[in-house]
Amino acid sequence: RRHAAGFVRRGLQAEGFDMSRIPGYGRKREMLIGHYRTAKRHDALLATPAKVIVIGAGLAGATCARALAELNIPVTIYDPQGIANGASGNLAGVVYTTPSGHPTAQNRFYQQSYLHALHWLARYQFPASPDQGALEGVIQLPKDLRHREKAHTALNSGFWPDSVVKAAPGWPESTLNFVAGGYIAPQRWCEHLLNHPLITLQQDSIAGLIRRDASKQNLPATHQTPDSQNTLWAIMDDQGREMDQAPHVVLANSFDALQLHTIEAVKLKRIRGQVSHVRAQPASSGWRQAFCHSGYLTPAIQGLHCVGASFDLHRHDPAADDQDDRANLEELKRNLPEHWQALGGNNIELDSRRVGFRCQSTDFLPLAGKISEGLWCSIAHGSRGITGTPLCAELIANGIAGLPAAVDREMLDALSPSRFMLRHR
Repeated sequence: RRHAAGFVRRGLQAEGFDMSRIPGYGRKREMLIGHYRTAKRHDALLATPAKVIVIGAGLAGATCARALAELNIPVTIYDPQGIANGASGNLAGVVYTTPSGHPTAQNRFYQQSYLHALHWLARYQFPASPDQGALEGVIQLPKDLRHREKAHTALNSGFWPDSVVKAAPGWPESTLNFVAGGYIAPQRWCEHLLNHPLITLQQDSIAGLIRRDASKQNLPATHQTPDSQNTLWAIMDDQGREMDQAPHVVLANSFDALQLHTIEAVKLKRIRGQVSHVRAQPASSGWRQAFCHSGYLTPAIQGLHCVGASFDLHRHDPAADDQDDRANLEELKRNLPEHWQALGGNNIELDSRRVGFRCQSTDFLPLAGKISEGLWCSIAHGSRGITGTPLCAELIANGIAGLPAAVDREMLDALSPSRFMLRHR
């Protein structure tokens, strides 16, 4: 087997692929992955669009823009707040997932998107410095009996190899160790992804989206894909003036996507979350692993630990709240008492806090794929934006470029923005 794998690897390298090993799936300890170094070979086979517009420069938009740029497709990305200043703007986020022993489409997405996110981080050599984060493991403590049983089932299912997740020794039963997981600074990650010559950032507000007949726009035929030949999308400002146009637009702007285009039968949940920033202490400065429980704790970035996050479906107030800080610290004390004490116990130094609003669908999966001809979306990633967005981005980029889907048909349908409409029929 080793000889055969080496033969395959060398053959793919000879054809222009960069090959590397990542944790496998099922009972496979490792697997080979490859990334083609240039998209020029695709250009000879496919007519790619002259440009794609991406709306939103957070995790969803940045990953979509980079996936398209890697296929040699120019991208203009619009966000009035700049790069990752909305829900993706937390100081730190945890790279992990929720294992299950049942291979449903949802659980397979959680696994594959996590592995895909690790692949992207390795491919783009991020994080590369302490202020960007570290991938030295995540300890996940079960929140309750149901989560304890779920973790136990996952560990014994054969669906999750030890190279990906295993029992954490020295911790309560069914505590998990995501060996290759960690924590990163989401804003720095987005900046890193958008640093590409084919990506242009515009900090303009978009008030409208209009669909037009592309046949009347004199677009070069060499820059049209079959899907875009009959459609052109124009983005408008608040005065009704056209700002830009492209055969494809990707909505990656969370709740605001539905203000630009209605997606039938879709209802999104707005979840308020407050993260507390705690000053690092000598006893905490060497921490390298992140922790997840009913909340989470990250090692320090820029001298601050992230402790969070609150979860509120009913409040929509963006102002920070002292009560939420107290609740975050109480959860830390209850789940990680030694870490709480190392940070100062009752004298923990609270430096600052941040409120964000997670966008989540009613079935907990993101909306990723085609809405209509030339219109796509990557939204509703909830608290899984770091792990879920790279796979969704490649799904969309491949669809725009006319390449095979990055996931199987069952998962494609489970992520489709039209799934709620089909269920209502």
